[in-house]
Amino acid sequence: MKAYRKYMYVGLPVLGVLFYLFYLHRAAIDLVYSDYIRLTLSYLPDVWDPEKFFVPDLLTRIPVNFLERAVNVELFGYSVTFDRVLGVLGFGLSALILGGYSRKMRIGAGWFTAMMVFMFSLNKWEMLYNGTGWAHFLAFGCFFYNYYVLERVYGSGGEKKGDMARLLVLPALVTIGVAGPYCAIYIMTLVLAYLFVFVRRQTGWKRTALLLATAVLPLVLYLWSNSMAVYEYSGAVEGSMVEALREDPVFFLKFLLKSFASMIFGVELINRHMAEVPGIVWCLAGALVAAAYFLALWMNFYYGIEKRTLFPLMLLAGGGMNHLMVLVSRWIFMPRDAYGMSSRYALQYQIGILGIFLTFALVFQQQRAGRTSGDREEDGRIPREHGKGRRTQNRAERPMAPWVRAAALMAAALFLGGNLMTTAEELSFAKHRKQHNINDVKPVVLNFENETDEALETALEYHKPGIREALSILKENGWNVFGEAGGNTMESGGKK
Repeated sequence: MKAYRKYMYVGLPVLGVLFYLFYLHRAAIDLVYSDYIRLTLSYLPDVWDPEKFFVPDLLTRIPVNFLERAVNVELFGYSVTFDRVLGVLGFGLSALILGGYSRKMRIGAGWFTAMMVFMFSLNKWEMLYNGTGWAHFLAFGCFFYNYYVLERVYGSGGEKKGDMARLLVLPALVTIGVAGPYCAIYIMTLVLAYLFVFVRRQTGWKRTALLLATAVLPLVLYLWSNSMAVYEYSGAVEGSMVEALREDPVFFLKFLLKSFASMIFGVELINRHMAEVPGIVWCLAGALVAAAYFLALWMNFYYGIEKRTLFPLMLLAGGGMNHLMVLVSRWIFMPRDAYGMSSRYALQYQIGILGIFLTFALVFQQQRAGRTSGDREEDGRIPREHGKGRRTQNRAERPMAPWVRAAALMAAALFLGGNLMTTAEELSFAKHRKQHNINDVKPVVLNFENETDEALETALEYHKPGIREALSILKENGWNVFGEAGGNTMESGGKK
């Protein structure tokens, strides 16, 4: 392996983390808003109160949040910046695991760079901004780690001591501790992987049953906890999904296709610069993304990639199921068929595109190795098998058809081009977010006693009762924007 590659697989994820931190510095200030009002009312000022922790719907509140929130309040005066930085670091964990896998599989520099450019796109700016979602970034880092351990045991090899024990323990720790609402797709991905290796006779039925049980039981526990939670959705329609499907079946198709399209262009870029483009265009773009999924799935089996590694298949399965999960859980906002394009879902969707990139990279690498082997054979350095004439061609030796090569390169270029445009647009707009918070939001918060309810709701993007009470708690304790002369111990700040 060339010397620079050894550093590339770590260096590019680190550069991505630094880029995200730079973006937050450019776009955000440290100011509570939206969900932080609800959290302040629910958990502050006594962040160590056990009655607020031991509640029936505990798992839906993501237990790791309680410890992190207490540390944040005690050490940083309830800093939104602290939460955001933790989110970026959690996301960096995913990138480092992907880098470790890519190094192991000897993914080429071009393909790995393309993956990192896509992975650190600003298509998920809203999740980065929303510090309350820091645990979601950590959750995906944990998912990637679990998938990678499974990969070592049943995929490309290199099993380490204790890996099987990790497979038995990780689902419970991750589901109960950090996964929150994302645990369903995570567990379903593991279930599909276990069934796949069982069908291939890599493991017996007893081991498979044990693996399935340790994965499914934590999910059942989460679902039980979730049944105790009460959710309120503003603007949701009434009735069942079946009734809605009968009433407007095309809505569901458009919703799904547009969610796929959001992996090319971010919805903010579309709204600001492509608002006149007909909706059918985004449906067609989504169809292209869906086609890329099917192409990658086909390539995994046709070229024998799934014999070498399971990791790309797990990412493909997770990404595809996340699109379906968002459709099933968010159809209630019909007729808004672009709802699934929101940047808050990019974190969920992107794992499928990473699976596509990995599949393309592995097939191209395999083709390159095959050509090299063929050249050496023709030179007489690798003799043919005696008495067999031409060697029997296995799947790994199948040549890539020109149309497959062209389709893969075009799909990769489409993802890269669209996300570069999305990132450039958001990076340019970032300064406006920051100025809005400094000039328009922060003064309203600091003067909240004299502001109207409407002004507070508009400024803080929270349209429920309790804003004054929440801000009073923060002011009385000198937290967040009310700490240290109107600033916070980490940075002055907020969001638009």
